Amino acid sequence: MSVTTSYPGVYIEEISSGVRTITGVSTSVAAFAGAAARGPINKAVHIYSFADFERSFGGLSADSEMSYGVRQFFQNGGTEAWVVRIVKDATPAEKDLENNKNEQVLKVTALDAGLTGNDIEVRVDHQTINPGSSFNISFIRSCDNRSETYSNVSMNSADARYVLDMVNGVSHLVKIERLVDQSDLNALPKATSTSGSLGDVKGLLDKYHNEFRISVNGLPPVKVVIDWKNDITGTSPNDHLTSLCNAIQGKVTAQAKSKPAYEYFTCEPTINQAIEMTSGLGGEFSSVRVLPGTKHNASAVLKLGVANDGIEIDGVAGIRPKIIPEPATLTSDTLTDSDLTNLPNANHTSFRISLDGYGPDDVNIGPANAAGTPLADKLQDVATRIEATVRSHRPSNPAYNAFTCTATSNQLILASGSRGDGATISVTEALDKDIAGNLKILTGATTNQSVNITLEGGTEIPFSSDDVYSSFIDDRDQRTGLFALEAVDLFNLLCLPGITDSGTLMDAVAYCEERRAFMIIDAPMDAGNPENPPGPGDMVTSVSGTDLPKSDHAAVYYPWIYIADPLKNGKQRLTAPCGTVAGLYARTDSSRGVWKAPAGTEATLVGTQAMTYLLNDRENGSLNPLGVNCLRILPVYGAVSWGARTLRGADQMTSEYKYVPVRRLVLYLEESLYRGTQWVVFEPNDEPLWAQIRLNIGAFMHDLFRKGAFQGKTPREAYFVKCDKETTTQSDVNSGIVNIQVGFAPLKPAEFVIISIQQMAGQIEV
Repeated sequence: MSVTTSYPGVYIEEISSGVRTITGVSTSVAAFAGAAARGPINKAVHIYSFADFERSFGGLSADSEMSYGVRQFFQNGGTEAWVVRIVKDATPAEKDLENNKNEQVLKVTALDAGLTGNDIEVRVDHQTINPGSSFNISFIRSCDNRSETYSNVSMNSADARYVLDMVNGVSHLVKIERLVDQSDLNALPKATSTSGSLGDVKGLLDKYHNEFRISVNGLPPVKVVIDWKNDITGTSPNDHLTSLCNAIQGKVTAQAKSKPAYEYFTCEPTINQAIEMTSGLGGEFSSVRVLPGTKHNASAVLKLGVANDGIEIDGVAGIRPKIIPEPATLTSDTLTDSDLTNLPNANHTSFRISLDGYGPDDVNIGPANAAGTPLADKLQDVATRIEATVRSHRPSNPAYNAFTCTATSNQLILASGSRGDGATISVTEALDKDIAGNLKILTGATTNQSVNITLEGGTEIPFSSDDVYSSFIDDRDQRTGLFALEAVDLFNLLCLPGITDSGTLMDAVAYCEERRAFMIIDAPMDAGNPENPPGPGDMVTSVSGTDLPKSDHAAVYYPWIYIADPLKNGKQRLTAPCGTVAGLYARTDSSRGVWKAPAGTEATLVGTQAMTYLLNDRENGSLNPLGVNCLRILPVYGAVSWGARTLRGADQMTSEYKYVPVRRLVLYLEESLYRGTQWVVFEPNDEPLWAQIRLNIGAFMHDLFRKGAFQGKTPREAYFVKCDKETTTQSDVNSGIVNIQVGFAPLKPAEFVIISIQQMAGQIEV
């Protein structure tokens, strides 16, 4: 764009050079599909090492030919791959979590369908910064010890830490769903904020401590300023607390501004000398938050807000999941006033307890003088003594240091501090001064064993030889089976280790042709009879018939190979060669270029110990003209690839894409130019554009020429790029078409080296 001049002076304008560098695509990104021990199903996973495969798919498995193929790929020089796990059918594991009323509130479903989901344990606790309303939830997959924890989450969809927003799309293990109808959400109770127990509030407030803020139902907070001289009236502490609550309520409702949450807000004293503030509106979004004052903060002295030991219970607190797994508990039989008359006393003070297999430890709660007090108060006193004594025994052991003892109106509940499998609790009589019988924590007591909660119902049916085709060539719209690779931007090599079904191979090769990829095929093998592998004659029959696709986008390798099996202490295992060959392709591309045939004495097969059939030159000579690439063991060199033909490489086919490096070089050029010329679309279709195209593609081709990718001594002999009015006529311009012609002279491998030897006769002068 030209500069618009407006004032006298110097103007600077940047002019584009028109050079748009075309970058060659990667040539050896492999895609593997097949069975695996675990992991996501029908989802392409990007990996850069076999360690990545172990993390996502469980590593080597005797039933997974793909796992060995992936391992061989990386051992032989591969660096990048996509892996798709395929099964015939699978369902995900799931679990419905309940609240304290045993109502289903949250569904947890494994992201990966199949048996793996049954290993995911769910844990919930309420030890959060707001223990009255929020919760922590954890997911632990035992098969690989992967764990995720989401802290301080809420069931309130308007909360910044709404549990669905925190987990879904973030977790690598699960997805969750809230199981609460809107009508139930609307019926949730009003939220409360309760202070800690207070003394005489008249002595707590002064001119330096008289202000705090209140936010109700997430609305902007209102300021509450207490007139500590006039708002607190009466003569007793109860009067003072009541007048303070009335003053707080009045100051809040006065700022209601037609907002029901504030308009019907209440503030009342409780029986234990605390302040309880209640939202004027219940439902999912009901909450009461006390915030510090901006100047003379009084929230601390009034113990308001969770930061000051207050308790804030939101409307959604009732639908949060209960603690799981629950601790191991022991609940006493029902007690009456007569059971605890004059107890505990000097003759009844002790019992013995064992937690998680530790102990038994003596629990001496000492005598108490509680005559005339209500039963509930007696039980609370006893519970406090038991809890303190048990915790003091083994302070470093979670079962003891987090042990709790709580009292209801007529029962004691003892709970281990640990949770899950292995958490146990038991009580026995003391050797002296026993009180266990009096507290009814022996006969008549009930025990609840703690167990881990895991997802359930995950199933999978592996594919078999009878349903290979339907498992691999599945639903393209749903991106299942091989079509999970639809989500992958680029792959160059396709391997289906051990899959030799003719229909599957033909559809897979057709997909490769569509995606500009190349398929490495394993020679047909009778999986049910590995002790009698096919010989060269069988291979001639297969390649001459319809067992293999006749495509230049694929190559077949014969025979299968033996490698050391880490799962059997290095014993030889028969395995498909495609993963090994794919790694060889990658190694050759990196060291020599995609135009170099992945064959010859340099093409060693790392990890290969033996072949199912040792080919000689004559047998190799019968297979090579048919387009079968032979794997051989040569003296000194060891196991090598000794062929570089596509499945249209049979001499009788006379295909121009007879050789693997030629076809793969063309695929590389096509993909690189396709991606590197996207900028051309919608540009003005005239000579300036054509010149830019010639410049940019020419630079790309010239760089390949310098690297030795083409025949010829000069660029003119090696390649050409044509884009002008001859390739793009006016009719093409009118139709919005620009035509680009690119030609090159490919290098072809020297398959046959002919050395002529002649005996020189003595020189005779004539």
